[in-house]
Amino acid sequence: MNTIKKPMINIMAVALAAIHTGIAQAQIEEIVVTAQKRQESLQEVPISMQAFTGDQMKDFGIEKASDVTKMAPNLNIATQNAMSQQIVIRGVGTNDFFGNAPGSVGLYMDEVTMSAPFLGGLGLYDMERVEVLRGPQNSLFGRNTTGGAINYISRQPEVGGEIEGYINGTYGSHNRLEVEGAVSLPLGETAALRVAGNSYDRDGIWNNIDTDNDEYGDMSRGSLRATLVWEPTDTTKITLNFHDANQTAESLPTRAVGALANNAPLRATDITLTDRMVDFERHYDTVNTSGVNPSTDDWHDIRKTGANKSNIDVRGGYLKIQHDFDELTFTSITSYDDVHTLYTEDDGLTGNVRARAMSQAAGNGDTFDTLIIDMDQEYRQISQELRLASSPDESFRWIAGLYYFKEDSTLSQNIRFGAGGVLAFHPALNPVTGVPISAIDSIPNPYGNTVSFSVAQLENEVISPYIHTEFDLSDDLTLTFGLRYTDDTKKNPSYFGGAYDKSGMDPAVFYSRDVVMALAGTLSECPEIGPTQAPFSMCASDVTTRENLEFQEFGGKLGLDYQLNDTTLLFASYSRGFKSGKYDIEFLHTRSTPFPDDPVDVETLDAFELGFKSDLLDDTLQLNGAVFYSVWQDQQVFNVGSQGPEFLNLPESQIMGLEMEVKWAPNADWLLQGGLGLIDSEIKDATGIAVAAEGHELPLTPEVTANLLISRDVELNVGALTLQTDFRYQGESKVKMEDNPPVDEYDSRFEVSARAIYTFGDEEQYRIGLYVDNITEEQYCMQKENLDAITGTYYCMPNEGERTYRVQAGMEF
Repeated sequence: MNTIKKPMINIMAVALAAIHTGIAQAQIEEIVVTAQKRQESLQEVPISMQAFTGDQMKDFGIEKASDVTKMAPNLNIATQNAMSQQIVIRGVGTNDFFGNAPGSVGLYMDEVTMSAPFLGGLGLYDMERVEVLRGPQNSLFGRNTTGGAINYISRQPEVGGEIEGYINGTYGSHNRLEVEGAVSLPLGETAALRVAGNSYDRDGIWNNIDTDNDEYGDMSRGSLRATLVWEPTDTTKITLNFHDANQTAESLPTRAVGALANNAPLRATDITLTDRMVDFERHYDTVNTSGVNPSTDDWHDIRKTGANKSNIDVRGGYLKIQHDFDELTFTSITSYDDVHTLYTEDDGLTGNVRARAMSQAAGNGDTFDTLIIDMDQEYRQISQELRLASSPDESFRWIAGLYYFKEDSTLSQNIRFGAGGVLAFHPALNPVTGVPISAIDSIPNPYGNTVSFSVAQLENEVISPYIHTEFDLSDDLTLTFGLRYTDDTKKNPSYFGGAYDKSGMDPAVFYSRDVVMALAGTLSECPEIGPTQAPFSMCASDVTTRENLEFQEFGGKLGLDYQLNDTTLLFASYSRGFKSGKYDIEFLHTRSTPFPDDPVDVETLDAFELGFKSDLLDDTLQLNGAVFYSVWQDQQVFNVGSQGPEFLNLPESQIMGLEMEVKWAPNADWLLQGGLGLIDSEIKDATGIAVAAEGHELPLTPEVTANLLISRDVELNVGALTLQTDFRYQGESKVKMEDNPPVDEYDSRFEVSARAIYTFGDEEQYRIGLYVDNITEEQYCMQKENLDAITGTYYCMPNEGERTYRVQAGMEF
């Protein structure tokens, strides 16, 4: 396995040497969590998990749901585009960016599922805490928690309290301007209201050299949340929540390297660079299928075309009712959310405005865009959960519930190819067509200037009863058993797709659902396409209703925990989770093409775990650890192959590893908090999967991850100063399920951030902070892809790759 970089080891050694234990000991703050649907101390929950307070999240720079990976080991991000950033826990995650692809790690806000796959990028504000649960959480959280669950808890108003709140303002690099505030208002003796909001604006940091936009990547975000709590009696609590959020941004950039030697006419035999790793930080003398060299030698120089949208609008709310009977607690949670997203990808990296102007002046109408994707997605979800819980003080404790979920979605998506078409689809490269290879020079690529599109209406309905029990076999030994049955039905009452000619169309136009349907209305009906016929005939299929997909699955948990002594808890468990299957609604898999559109089956994960939690040295040291072994079967995999995007079930993989976490407060002034994660993954069975190799590592699964926070409080004559620095190391990981030299690995990274926070006032209610992020200026790819046979490119979605600063001032009242 890889080893942690020496800088981190040296920093840890210096920090430990600098700390001396003072006379005044400081116990570590207790964090109360609700991982098992009841309030418990984090150290008493027999689950491998982490929890962080809202203040810690702010200090770590946790700005959106997917940023939680900065805070703990064995967490990673599967980034597919600006909207789709799925969390990976212990190597288990999802790399599918299509609109009906929920992650393998469940995201929850105040116990309500964030089902739409694009909500991981939503902004966070006014948070109480976040809880990260590792391993399958099917018993209490349900389906689509194969890898784990992350529960975000917002701050709630306190009935009987006083008017209180805060306001913070932030200014930072690239004209970042952010304002966040909240206020809690008492409404008589039985009710209280909390209103919170956040506004965020920032200029882009990228230089789009094709459009002379040296501030590409602008982002604007606004969020509002109102929470009303009413306690009509001592035993009843009613919570009503409304939330609204919107984000308007330019989509994340991509850096690309041409895969073709510059020998016109371009052909698949000119594919180069296949025998070595592509360095996305340098310039190459190669081109893509449009004959344009997209590579640059400056990390922040990019080429980008298309509408470049990355927009999301969310509106919804929930009603939560809790009532305590003599020895039972009843809870009802009713929720509704409406989500609308628009986004654009440019994965061909031409967009060459100057070349396009010259081409149009010559009268040939070539737009010089190579591959652009537009998606217009809408989701409407309702959910209802009813549960009864016994008293937490009994020797036999139980929670029984019934969960209902319904989602209706309309997913419009299209892919546009430039004049160069698709290399791998040329009939001269398909032996079935009988076209001689020599014809590649004389026959234009039949897929040039083509749009392939699909519009799908989907329905999803879930009914899921569950039970979770804990039985004290003795004063020190407890047995846990949980079981959930899920009936999941998916319907596709309307699936419509086809292709049309886009010659002369402006690539800057966003192809929304309305635009696509208007263009499709001018086309004839598609014939059935056979394997010897050319796809992308200019046609539109009639509306198709597909057979329902029905999944009935059991999942759950069996565990033992043993209180070894006053300081140490041991636990062991077996748990099983699953993620439901789905339709293939991908834009290249319609009646206008011969490519398969088979649904994806259920994936399951069987996980075994041994762990411990300990509070040592008079509660000044917490040491937690776990080892785990998982068998992942029928993993849902997204791959870009010779037939475009394809969806597969990988038969079996195995994952094993460990986590160690420490929190140490040697005296009242110092705090050290860190974690180490090790993982070994292997594909055990790749039968029938041409793009996977048995014995290969799983993608996005670094063998080593580590994080460390060092914090010191300094008392001043007036106020107090807190100095903090944190470090995160992530080792190399694979991009694909088999060796792929041009884009085979994600590089390791070592990121450092620091902050100084000064608080003052009679009650230290005023705060000024200076924050510096990515001090090491690490530059790395968040995603890589090999499109050499599609658009003649290898591309990378880069991180920001620069040091940034921000100053924050605020007050509490």
